[in-house]
Amino acid sequence: MDISAFFDHVRHDLIIKALQHHEMPAWVILYCKRWLQAPMQSEAGLLQERGRGTPQGGVISPLLANLFLHYAFDRWMDRTHRGVPFERYADDIVIHCSRMSEAVRIRESLTQRMSEVGLTINEEKSKVVYIDIFERHNVATSFTFLGYDFKVRTLRNSKGELFRKCMPGASMKAMRRIVKTIKHWRIHRSTADDLRDFSRRYNAVIRGWIEYYGKFWYRNFSYRLWSALQSRLLKWMKSKYRISTRQAEHRLRLVRKGNPELFVHWYLLRASNV
Repeated sequence: MDISAFFDHVRHDLIIKALQHHEMPAWVILYCKRWLQAPMQSEAGLLQERGRGTPQGGVISPLLANLFLHYAFDRWMDRTHRGVPFERYADDIVIHCSRMSEAVRIRESLTQRMSEVGLTINEEKSKVVYIDIFERHNVATSFTFLGYDFKVRTLRNSKGELFRKCMPGASMKAMRRIVKTIKHWRIHRSTADDLRDFSRRYNAVIRGWIEYYGKFWYRNFSYRLWSALQSRLLKWMKSKYRISTRQAEHRLRLVRKGNPELFVHWYLLRASNV
């Protein structure tokens, strides 16, 4: 479930009510009121009053959003659908149901609940998903949450036997964004630089991708990341030394053998044997 334009429509009075429930000091509530109600200034210099919503990107917006949804959703779920597990990250929510009828019923009650607190459900991003090793027609069988695609995948156990299980993996959208970022670096055009310059410039970003997206479905993610990075490095090698693809692969292989820790993906992806 995704809430439509949550940060633009969240009610100020309910945020203040939640702060008062926690007996926050009067000066904290005063500053939160001023911050929430501060007018927005357009590029033309016109001021627009705000009666609801919090600025996206504001330092305190995620904190107030979580406080609001703790009462608008979390506590409400505990009261009305006790025992139904869920995960929530800001306004992105996954609810686990054991039956299709239960999922439909909760979705209907959620629509009413969001209306009570001045919000609406994003119909395009919210859906009932059927996750099981047995296929079911006319129902979505995968969903994306926090940059991961969750769906049933074919895996291999330690004995080499194949089995099917629901597993997360880096989403297609996330991988397209990663590849686009790597291409935007235009490594093959930076022939004045050397490999050490690239490692200092990009290793932190690459390490972040590996640490986050490499937690699950690791071999598949590592191969795609490896392919995107190595292709750029090969192009750089060919452009810098005016050599063939085969010669560039040989040179890059020698560099990797002599300094395997130069690039993060060289030594963190060795376990995948890519």
